[in-house]
Amino acid sequence: MEAREALVVLFRRWWLLLGLPVAVAILSLAMAQPAPHVYEARLRFVIDIPRSALVPGSDEGTAAKIGEALIDDIARIIPSSAFAAAVAERLPPEHDVRPNELASELSATDRHRVADVWVRRALPQGASEAERALLRLHLVAIGEAAVAELEENGGWWFARLGQRDVALTVIDGPTVMLLPPSLRQRLDLSLRLALALVVAVGLVFVWHALDPVVHAEAEAADAAGAPVLGSIPARRRVGWPRR
Repeated sequence: MEAREALVVLFRRWWLLLGLPVAVAILSLAMAQPAPHVYEARLRFVIDIPRSALVPGSDEGTAAKIGEALIDDIARIIPSSAFAAAVAERLPPEHDVRPNELASELSATDRHRVADVWVRRALPQGASEAERALLRLHLVAIGEAAVAELEENGGWWFARLGQRDVALTVIDGPTVMLLPPSLRQRLDLSLRLALALVVAVGLVFVWHALDPVVHAEAEAADAAGAPVLGSIPARRRVGWPRR
Protein backbone atom coordinates (compact mmCIF):
# COMPACT_ATOMS: atom_id res chain seq x y z
CA MET A 1 0.00 0.00 0.00
CA GLU A 2 1.36 3.37 -1.03
CA ALA A 3 1.52 6.25 1.40
CA ARG A 4 -1.22 8.16 -0.40
CA GLU A 5 -3.55 5.18 -0.33
CA ALA A 6 -2.80 4.62 3.36
CA LEU A 7 -3.71 8.23 4.12
CA VAL A 8 -6.99 7.82 2.23
CA VAL A 9 -7.81 4.70 4.24
CA LEU A 10 -7.05 6.48 7.51
CA PHE A 11 -9.03 9.57 6.55
CA ARG A 12 -12.01 7.41 5.56
CA ARG A 13 -12.40 6.27 9.15
CA TRP A 14 -11.08 9.33 10.93
CA TRP A 15 -13.77 9.01 13.57
CA LEU A 16 -12.17 5.79 14.83
CA LEU A 17 -8.72 7.41 14.98
CA LEU A 18 -10.17 10.24 17.02
CA GLY A 19 -12.80 8.38 19.02
CA LEU A 20 -10.67 5.63 20.56
CA PRO A 21 -8.03 7.99 22.08
CA VAL A 22 -10.78 10.32 23.31
CA ALA A 23 -12.60 7.39 24.94
CA VAL A 24 -9.37 6.20 26.55
CA ALA A 25 -8.65 9.72 27.83
CA ILE A 26 -12.13 10.05 29.33
CA LEU A 27 -11.96 6.65 31.03
CA SER A 28 -8.43 7.29 32.30
CA LEU A 29 -9.38 10.65 33.80
CA ALA A 30 -12.58 9.23 35.30
CA MET A 31 -10.82 6.26 36.90
CA ALA A 32 -7.59 8.03 37.85
CA GLN A 33 -6.67 8.09 41.51
CA PRO A 34 -4.76 11.09 42.90
CA ALA A 35 -1.09 10.21 43.20
CA PRO A 36 0.12 10.23 46.81
CA HIS A 37 2.73 12.69 48.05
CA VAL A 38 5.99 10.87 48.72
CA TYR A 39 8.31 12.32 51.37
CA GLU A 40 11.95 11.30 51.68
CA ALA A 41 14.57 11.69 54.41
CA ARG A 42 18.08 11.34 52.98
CA LEU A 43 21.53 11.17 54.53
CA ARG A 44 25.02 10.57 53.16
CA PHE A 45 28.16 9.10 54.66
CA VAL A 46 31.74 8.31 53.67
CA ILE A 47 34.22 5.71 54.94
CA ASP A 48 37.96 5.71 55.60
CA ILE A 49 39.85 2.48 55.05
CA PRO A 50 42.37 1.43 57.76
CA ARG A 51 45.95 0.96 56.64
CA SER A 52 45.81 -2.69 57.69
CA ALA A 53 43.34 -3.35 54.87
CA LEU A 54 45.63 -1.97 52.15
CA VAL A 55 47.69 -4.38 50.06
CA PRO A 56 50.82 -2.69 48.62
CA GLY A 57 51.35 -3.37 44.93
CA SER A 58 47.83 -4.70 44.37
CA ASP A 59 45.34 -2.94 42.15
CA GLU A 60 42.44 -4.40 44.14
CA GLY A 61 44.03 -3.54 47.49
CA THR A 62 44.00 0.22 47.14
CA ALA A 63 41.88 2.42 49.39
CA ALA A 64 39.65 3.39 46.47
CA LYS A 65 38.92 -0.19 45.44
CA ILE A 66 38.34 -1.43 48.99
CA GLY A 67 36.18 1.60 49.77
CA GLU A 68 34.02 1.03 46.68
CA ALA A 69 33.58 -2.64 47.56
CA LEU A 70 32.61 -1.89 51.17
CA ILE A 71 30.20 0.86 50.19
CA ASP A 72 28.59 -1.48 47.67
CA ASP A 73 28.20 -4.19 50.33
CA ILE A 74 26.91 -1.88 53.07
CA ALA A 75 24.37 -0.45 50.60
CA ARG A 76 22.96 -3.96 50.36
CA ILE A 77 22.90 -4.44 54.14
CA ILE A 78 21.08 -1.20 54.98
CA PRO A 79 17.72 -2.29 53.43
CA SER A 80 17.93 -5.62 55.29
CA SER A 81 15.65 -6.64 58.13
CA ALA A 82 18.61 -6.86 60.56
CA PHE A 83 19.65 -3.23 60.02
CA ALA A 84 16.01 -2.11 60.11
CA ALA A 85 15.54 -3.89 63.44
CA ALA A 86 18.61 -2.12 64.86
CA VAL A 87 17.26 1.24 63.70
CA ALA A 88 13.75 0.48 65.03
CA GLU A 89 15.17 -0.21 68.51
CA ARG A 90 16.59 3.31 68.58
CA LEU A 91 13.30 5.02 67.77
CA PRO A 92 11.32 6.69 70.59
CA PRO A 93 8.12 4.90 71.66
CA GLU A 94 5.90 7.38 69.80
CA HIS A 95 7.55 6.35 66.52
CA ASP A 96 6.52 2.72 66.74
CA VAL A 97 7.33 0.95 63.48
CA ARG A 98 7.73 -2.68 62.52
CA PRO A 99 11.20 -3.73 61.33
CA ASN A 100 9.80 -5.45 58.23
CA GLU A 101 7.88 -2.31 57.33
CA LEU A 102 10.94 -0.16 57.94
CA ALA A 103 13.11 -2.47 55.83
CA SER A 104 10.79 -1.91 52.86
CA GLU A 105 11.13 1.87 53.28
CA LEU A 106 14.93 1.99 53.75
CA SER A 107 17.13 2.09 50.66
CA ALA A 108 20.74 2.89 49.87
CA THR A 109 22.90 3.37 46.82
CA ASP A 110 26.67 3.50 46.46
CA ARG A 111 28.58 6.31 44.78
CA HIS A 112 32.17 5.08 44.82
CA ARG A 113 33.25 5.77 48.44
CA VAL A 114 30.08 7.69 49.32
CA ALA A 115 26.72 6.10 50.20
CA ASP A 116 23.29 7.71 50.04
CA VAL A 117 20.72 6.35 52.47
CA TRP A 118 17.07 7.33 52.39
CA VAL A 119 13.73 6.37 53.86
CA ARG A 120 10.48 7.15 52.04
CA ARG A 121 6.85 7.19 53.03
CA ALA A 122 3.73 8.30 51.16
CA LEU A 123 0.72 10.33 52.22
CA PRO A 124 -2.53 10.80 50.28
CA GLN A 125 -3.04 14.19 48.69
CA GLY A 126 -5.90 14.95 51.04
CA ALA A 127 -3.68 14.65 54.13
CA SER A 128 -3.79 17.59 56.50
CA GLU A 129 -0.85 19.79 57.33
CA ALA A 130 -0.68 18.23 60.80
CA GLU A 131 -0.34 14.77 59.26
CA ARG A 132 2.41 16.03 56.97
CA ALA A 133 4.26 17.58 59.90
CA LEU A 134 4.02 14.32 61.86
CA LEU A 135 5.34 12.40 58.86
CA ARG A 136 8.32 14.77 58.56
CA LEU A 137 9.11 14.29 62.25
CA HIS A 138 8.80 10.53 61.82
CA LEU A 139 11.18 10.46 58.86
CA VAL A 140 13.67 12.67 60.67
CA ALA A 141 13.54 10.33 63.68
CA ILE A 142 14.23 7.33 61.46
CA GLY A 143 17.07 9.15 59.74
CA GLU A 144 18.63 10.19 63.04
CA ALA A 145 18.32 6.62 64.33
CA ALA A 146 20.06 5.34 61.20
CA VAL A 147 22.83 7.93 61.68
CA ALA A 148 23.30 6.89 65.31
CA GLU A 149 23.45 3.22 64.37
CA LEU A 150 26.01 3.85 61.63
CA GLU A 151 28.17 6.11 63.78
CA GLU A 152 28.14 3.90 66.89
CA ASN A 153 28.04 0.43 65.35
CA GLY A 154 29.36 1.06 61.86
CA GLY A 155 32.53 -0.86 62.68
CA TRP A 156 30.45 -3.85 63.74
CA TRP A 157 28.50 -3.85 60.48
CA PHE A 158 31.67 -3.53 58.41
CA ALA A 159 33.25 -6.33 60.47
CA ARG A 160 30.51 -8.57 59.11
CA LEU A 161 31.94 -7.75 55.68
CA GLY A 162 35.45 -8.82 56.65
CA GLN A 163 36.92 -5.41 57.54
CA ARG A 164 37.51 -3.98 61.01
CA ASP A 165 38.33 -0.50 62.26
CA VAL A 166 36.53 1.15 59.34
CA ALA A 167 35.83 4.81 60.11
CA LEU A 168 32.41 6.06 59.05
CA THR A 169 31.45 9.73 58.88
CA VAL A 170 28.01 11.13 58.13
CA ILE A 171 28.39 14.23 55.96
CA ASP A 172 24.76 15.11 55.10
CA GLY A 173 21.35 14.82 56.64
CA PRO A 174 18.97 13.59 57.44
CA THR A 175 16.93 16.13 55.49
CA VAL A 176 13.28 15.70 54.51
CA MET A 177 11.94 16.70 51.11
CA LEU A 178 8.80 16.22 49.04
CA LEU A 179 9.64 14.20 45.95
CA PRO A 180 8.29 15.36 42.57
CA PRO A 181 5.97 13.05 40.60
CA SER A 182 7.78 10.17 38.95
CA LEU A 183 8.37 10.05 35.20
CA ARG A 184 5.84 7.24 34.91
CA GLN A 185 3.17 9.34 36.60
CA ARG A 186 3.86 12.31 34.34
CA LEU A 187 3.79 10.25 31.13
CA ASP A 188 1.03 7.81 32.04
CA LEU A 189 -1.80 9.56 30.18
CA SER A 190 0.38 10.36 27.16
CA LEU A 191 1.45 6.71 26.86
CA ARG A 192 -2.16 5.57 27.10
CA LEU A 193 -3.20 7.96 24.32
CA ALA A 194 -0.29 6.91 22.11
CA LEU A 195 -1.16 3.23 22.59
CA ALA A 196 -4.82 3.93 21.86
CA LEU A 197 -3.85 5.72 18.64
CA VAL A 198 -1.67 2.80 17.53
CA VAL A 199 -4.50 0.37 18.24
CA ALA A 200 -6.93 2.60 16.32
CA VAL A 201 -4.61 2.68 13.29
CA GLY A 202 -4.34 -1.11 13.40
CA LEU A 203 -8.13 -1.47 13.59
CA VAL A 204 -8.58 0.85 10.62
CA PHE A 205 -6.30 -1.24 8.40
CA VAL A 206 -7.85 -4.52 9.60
CA TRP A 207 -11.29 -3.10 8.84
CA HIS A 208 -10.08 -2.01 5.41
CA ALA A 209 -8.71 -5.48 4.67
CA LEU A 210 -12.00 -7.16 5.64
CA ASP A 211 -14.32 -4.55 4.12
CA PRO A 212 -16.03 -5.93 0.95
CA VAL A 213 -17.29 -2.49 -0.10
CA VAL A 214 -15.58 -0.79 -3.06
CA HIS A 215 -14.88 2.83 -2.19
CA ALA A 216 -12.79 4.08 -5.13
CA GLU A 217 -12.19 3.47 -8.84
CA ALA A 218 -8.76 2.01 -8.17
CA GLU A 219 -10.26 -0.55 -5.81
CA ALA A 220 -12.90 -1.46 -8.42
CA ALA A 221 -10.21 -1.94 -11.06
CA ASP A 222 -8.18 -4.15 -8.75
CA ALA A 223 -11.25 -6.20 -7.83
CA ALA A 224 -12.41 -6.68 -11.46
CA GLY A 225 -8.97 -7.03 -12.99
CA ALA A 226 -9.99 -4.59 -15.72
CA PRO A 227 -9.89 -0.83 -16.21
CA VAL A 228 -12.87 1.30 -15.15
CA LEU A 229 -14.71 2.69 -18.16
CA GLY A 230 -17.02 5.03 -16.32
CA SER A 231 -18.68 5.81 -13.04
CA ILE A 232 -22.07 7.08 -11.87
CA PRO A 233 -21.83 9.79 -9.23
CA ALA A 234 -23.81 9.34 -6.06
CA ARG A 235 -27.21 11.05 -6.14
CA ARG A 236 -27.69 13.70 -3.52
CA ARG A 237 -31.22 14.34 -2.30
CA VAL A 238 -32.27 17.94 -1.92
CA GLY A 239 -35.25 18.76 0.26
CA TRP A 240 -37.84 16.24 1.43
CA PRO A 241 -38.06 13.00 -0.54
CA ARG A 242 -41.20 12.49 -2.64
CA ARG A 243 -43.75 9.92 -1.55
